[in-house]
Amino acid sequence: MKCHICESVATEKHHISYYPEETIAVCAHHGDEIHSCSSQYQDLIKFHPGDASFFYSQKKRIDKFLTSLSKAQRFGRRR
Repeated sequence: MKCHICESVATEKHHISYYPEETIAVCAHHGDEIHSCSSQYQDLIKFHPGDASFFYSQKKRIDKFLTSLSKAQRFGRRR
């Protein structure tokens, strides 16, 4: 897969929107650039300040719930 910004090989994905969740593939260089010089990539970024922290906060809560649910199901099957 190629970088969405240049022709290099994509090595990671970055969110351009959280609601709805949308990511693009980027090379390591552009992955770093998006974080350090985000104003240069405003044409790609579709999220608002605070969306990322809310998204990852919710993701952490959901992951924790799913882990506890999985453990409960495994415990219930042993009986």
